Amino acid sequence: MKRPLGLLPLAALLSQCSTSTQPVAADRLAELSAQKAKAPKRYKIQLEFKGEDGKTENAPTLTARPGQQAQVAALREFVYPVSYQLADFSATLRKPVSTKSFPVTPVTPTAFTKRNLGYTVELTARPHGAYVLVEGKIIHEKFAGFSRAPGEAISPIVDAKSKITITDNRVDLPNFVRSETPLYTAGLPGVPQVIDLPGVPGSVTITVTPAP
Repeated sequence: MKRPLGLLPLAALLSQCSTSTQPVAADRLAELSAQKAKAPKRYKIQLEFKGEDGKTENAPTLTARPGQQAQVAALREFVYPVSYQLADFSATLRKPVSTKSFPVTPVTPTAFTKRNLGYTVELTARPHGAYVLVEGKIIHEKFAGFSRAPGEAISPIVDAKSKITITDNRVDLPNFVRSETPLYTAGLPGVPQVIDLPGVPGSVTITVTPAP
């Protein structure tokens, strides 16, 4: 019987996302699953994000009731232009062009906007035997560099006779990449759980402990 080829990439992805999982003895697993732990009034949730460069970033610690959806974010503001005044080259047609004089006003930003980049986490924590079951999602958005906008009016302006570039006349627009990772983990209270984030790439460490 042939193995379906479509399962191979999925198996590879699952193996990449399970590097923090350690084996647990069957009898120990059964013992913990059967325990009836008293549900706390609240959980304290701590998150530590780790990026591709190895740098870590902690989100604000929050508390939530069992089963209550909690949101936490680690964001930075990114400002970029969204509207421009096109180049004014009327003076160029009246004056001779030289290497020391560039009588032109290049395309100029006139309006800006901002975008929050980083991590947003939505999750719920609830008891399951001796474990804490955590479900939700992790959303990450990052800046991925600039690309030049196309168009004749925002192309380099040159003097036809002397072949001198009067202005590069650039409009550079940012590129953003968004990834979303479903979250499902179950472990003992106070034990850090590491979730790989292939879209970042990086990881997040979640620690859930009962709060008084």
